[in-house]
Amino acid sequence: MKTEKEKMLSNELYNHKDAELTKERNHAYELTLRYNQTKDDETELRTSILQQLAGKLGNNVVIKPPFQCDYGYNLILGDNVFMNYGCSILDCNVVEIGNNVLMAPNVQIYAAYHPTDHTLRLKDLEYADRVKIGDNTWIGGGSIILNGVTIGKNTVIGAGSVVTKDIPDNVVAVGNPCRVIKRLDKENVENGKRLKFTDFAHINIVVDDIDEGIKYYEQLLEAKPIQIFREFSNIGFAKAAGFLEHPELVKLSIAFMEIPGTKLTLELMEYYEPVTTDAKHREDVNKINGVRHVALEIQNIDEAFKDIKTCPDITLINPSEQYGPYKIDDITADEVQFFEADMEADGNIKKQLCQTISNTYYFYFIDKYGVQWEFEQGHDY
Repeated sequence: MKTEKEKMLSNELYNHKDAELTKERNHAYELTLRYNQTKDDETELRTSILQQLAGKLGNNVVIKPPFQCDYGYNLILGDNVFMNYGCSILDCNVVEIGNNVLMAPNVQIYAAYHPTDHTLRLKDLEYADRVKIGDNTWIGGGSIILNGVTIGKNTVIGAGSVVTKDIPDNVVAVGNPCRVIKRLDKENVENGKRLKFTDFAHINIVVDDIDEGIKYYEQLLEAKPIQIFREFSNIGFAKAAGFLEHPELVKLSIAFMEIPGTKLTLELMEYYEPVTTDAKHREDVNKINGVRHVALEIQNIDEAFKDIKTCPDITLINPSEQYGPYKIDDITADEVQFFEADMEADGNIKKQLCQTISNTYYFYFIDKYGVQWEFEQGHDY
């Protein structure tokens, strides 16, 4: 039978009032109390205390008091880590912080989290999941990083962000929830990769009724609806989808849903125009419903398009020489509706979303096994 500590480190329900864990937290508290009473010129004493506290301590680690953690031994700190005043880490599971990571004041990292079932909380049961921050990353002041999150290398997290999902390498990400707003392609992209993917984007599903589709996946997968574009018409979007002839006639509704506990986003589409017109797909748009494509986010979309065209056994969604990555036309706040009332009422969130989507490029192709793929650059959900 596993001990409560083994359960904690395995992201299983455990009792945080277990005697062994309580003793270890008290030990960490004593060490951090001593650390927080040191002076700036007592660097050797601070290093000595951190060596007793941390599971692994790199060279030249600087942590400005006050600092607090739960256990200490779950902290893996690389070289040249700097934490400014007031950082707190609930290291109930491993928290790995890479080399040259900078943290502004009052950054909080929560490996711990609680069950949504109140009856379990009343029994002193909780979970803990790992957190990882890549090399050369800068975390802005007051940011909160939640359990299970990985933040990539060379990335910047804006002040006040709440990081609920993984953030890739080489980006600037801000907000609550934290979202990518800028790629740092030219500065920090790894060399030698033919296709420079950054993340999984979504699975697209064509439905015959957008509202029924939303209700269905709410019940089936407990998916959470995030935003919807009703009776959406956009020439850039239509061209990217292969409608080069009369793209102004294309009209559809698009809804995005998140599946809790996963990185999976569902993109539901209901087409109004064209209804049964051949849209350069292998099947007419609405003759069948179901999964239509898998989307991946990519950094080098122009280079990727040229490369994909040369691959054997692929079919571009439109064989015309004029087809390529198209930028979606500018959209306005009245074209999007959030399902959460607070987000719907926040004009800044709508403005940011519209700016992001309006700077997005897409193209589609079908592989030899009939799988339709979308590559997109600039979009974040």
